[in-house]
Amino acid sequence: MHVKISELVGESPDSWKGAVQSAIAEASKTIKNIVAVEVVNFTANVENGRLVEYKANLKVAHTD
Repeated sequence: MHVKISELVGESPDSWKGAVQSAIAEASKTIKNIVAVEVVNFTANVENGRLVEYKANLKVAHTD
């Protein structure tokens, strides 16, 4: 089995879990056979002292 890795960024207004799920949902539209995800980094945008957008950098493993 040949595994490829794609790097993605997901975003969510609600949570880092939502950001990860958003990236996977978007990736699955064009990338077939996703078999694993590595979360590389979590970040967020802040406005007026509040988190307003959660971001997750991912590595997605998929097969041919």
